[in-house]
Amino acid sequence: MSFHQPLKGLRVVDFCTHGAGPAACKMLADWGAYVIKVEPLEGEAGRYTGKTLAMRADEGDNPHAELINANKRSLPLNLKPPEGKEAMDKLLATADVFVSNYRIRALDKLGLGWDELHAKYPRLIWAVLTGFGLYGPAANNAGFDTVAYWARSGAMIDFTENGELPITPPFALGDFATAVALAGGVAAASYQQAKTGQGERVVTSLYGMGLWASSAVFQAVDHGNPWPKSRKTPDSPLRNTYRCKDGTWFMMGVVIYDRYFPLVCKMIGREDLIDDMRFNTEPAAKEHSREFVEILDAAFASKDYEEWAKLLTENDIAFDRVNHIKDTIHDEQAWDNGFIYKYTTREGKDDLVVGTPIKFGDCVPAPHVNAPLIGEHAVELLKELGYNDEQIKDMADKKATIIR
Repeated sequence: MSFHQPLKGLRVVDFCTHGAGPAACKMLADWGAYVIKVEPLEGEAGRYTGKTLAMRADEGDNPHAELINANKRSLPLNLKPPEGKEAMDKLLATADVFVSNYRIRALDKLGLGWDELHAKYPRLIWAVLTGFGLYGPAANNAGFDTVAYWARSGAMIDFTENGELPITPPFALGDFATAVALAGGVAAASYQQAKTGQGERVVTSLYGMGLWASSAVFQAVDHGNPWPKSRKTPDSPLRNTYRCKDGTWFMMGVVIYDRYFPLVCKMIGREDLIDDMRFNTEPAAKEHSREFVEILDAAFASKDYEEWAKLLTENDIAFDRVNHIKDTIHDEQAWDNGFIYKYTTREGKDDLVVGTPIKFGDCVPAPHVNAPLIGEHAVELLKELGYNDEQIKDMADKKATIIR
């Protein structure tokens, strides 16, 4: 099996921190881009995030860094001394894409805003991931995914069972969803760049992505269908969770109600419901959802999950077990498609990582090159920019970079 990398040859400067920006650049690297991670001399904050998740985050093993920084090269630069700024300018002059998730105000202060870079490098794609967008009163607010993607979008409170206690949001879920959008935007802009030779400003945001991910619900609420919902009173009892006799929960996901309602009634041994006007249309079932859910609860509690799984499959009804994450770690479906794969740590041990979700060719993961250590490629990259050994040492002495 072979893997394809359609962005081979694209040079990307990854000037990012934490999760979303580095994750977007990891996708670009998996798609073949030559990604240079420009970071502070101490390393950017995302290198150490694994500690907050009770994982190692050191040079021997750093699973979270492998997730967001594999297949990149590290060039630490201090942009305050002129030597560091000059190196960054030389790097940008050779690049196709500049990616950042620092706040716009900080980029402008560093001379890395859109207006300045577009004037100096008109073919450079300038791609930024913000918390709340470029405009408006929150444009320069700190915007982690918990704040922008979850809290402000409404998902944190309206996607709960009772609407009283907010969700404890999954760590970085909004970051990684938004990273996909930014990587897609860069790919689209690179197509335009190849045709016209001109750079483009590409912008996405955690808040905008939170709204986009929730947009069907957003419309429903705007048209008078309130959220949060309860599983006892869903919009459709055939799009709901149910617990089997053995305690296993599953999700039934019927979209075409009229087609599948009779099949479900027959499957649970309740043909008498087929002509019941409380349930035989989707609007009626919504109005009487509590009654229908009670009927379905009782029916599905009569058999173990495997029995229901067989019947649901035979009737071509969309469903799946409600898994815990500890279950998905061993899911054959995920491994067979390269959604999860093994890599070798720098200590020579096997570990697993979730692969970026868009693949090409045979859909196998790209080869995994360990996330770079801070400054691992500094000498190599600076020599690519025309620096000699003496100049590189001088930069290190002036704390404009670090070398290993």
